[in-house]
Amino acid sequence: MAYTGSMKRRKGTLKNEKSKEESNKTLRLMSPCRVSDERQLKAKIGVFRELVGDEYPIGLEIRIEMDDIYNPLVLEKTKANLEKLQEPIFLSLHGPFELKESSKRNFFSSKQGFKNLAKTVEFAEEIEADLINIHAHLFVSYDELRKMEQSDKLESFNKASIQRVKRDLQKLRQTTSPEIKICVENMPYCLTADTVLDPQEIIYELCFVDPEDFLQIVEPENNIFATIDVCHLAQVYDSSQLLSRIKKLGRGLGHIHLSDLGNIWQPFISLAEEGVIPGDGRIGESVYKKILAYLLEFSEKQDLGIVLEIDDKDFIKLEESKKSFERVMGWLKELKRE
Repeated sequence: MAYTGSMKRRKGTLKNEKSKEESNKTLRLMSPCRVSDERQLKAKIGVFRELVGDEYPIGLEIRIEMDDIYNPLVLEKTKANLEKLQEPIFLSLHGPFELKESSKRNFFSSKQGFKNLAKTVEFAEEIEADLINIHAHLFVSYDELRKMEQSDKLESFNKASIQRVKRDLQKLRQTTSPEIKICVENMPYCLTADTVLDPQEIIYELCFVDPEDFLQIVEPENNIFATIDVCHLAQVYDSSQLLSRIKKLGRGLGHIHLSDLGNIWQPFISLAEEGVIPGDGRIGESVYKKILAYLLEFSEKQDLGIVLEIDDKDFIKLEESKKSFERVMGWLKELKRE
């Protein structure tokens, strides 16, 4: 039986869906995918069939570029490929962004940015996505950061930025389907630390680095939540602090991106390495098991998707993703036996 729209619309209509939802509450395992690429889509579904089976509901986080939201060919190709699916699939859409200092295309940076956000929501509605994940991206350059530090304007910049995001999300919520969950993702302070060694060339993210910032914008009653990217969080806090930071969000937690952190950014020495197989990096197995134990408990009360955001060397063979799903599935089984 083929894909027929959102999980909510299809609930209880497809084979094994009810039993999976009941046995695991609302925890689902997900993977990022450029669905307009049919080969990548088939490879991702193959991983789910092989390693997840009927143990957990599954989902795809669809990746698009900024220009894609205005390209009807990308939309039609995405919809056509989704129609071919045989499995019940939860869909999230990862909103596009630009890591350019002067860009006015990011969602909360300008009037054009808000138009891009609205267009992204329109794209999500067209493919009947259940969730939209977005970046706030009110970042600054090194020179701008130093000027604000010298004039003692960092705090006022943060407050104004958070309020802008809050205002625009409320405005957006008035014109979009209330059933679509909107999630804003946390970022590392050194935003481009995975590509730039020189601190004067780094782009710096000042807002939504600390999960406490999200407490000012999340509205579970209006389906506005936070996405926590554990690897991003590990670039700001010691691994021993990660779980306590996540817990501060309470019901405001709506989505998880999960991978380990390899190298950390050191000026002129090493780049940050994101997307590492869970347990193989600086976060490590022990911390991840504690985080997963909390997420299992959390998902008994509230819907939650875990996206294994792994940096595969080959996005068709997916060797790193396969190892990640094998490991996480093993940890979840172990935790459920305890």
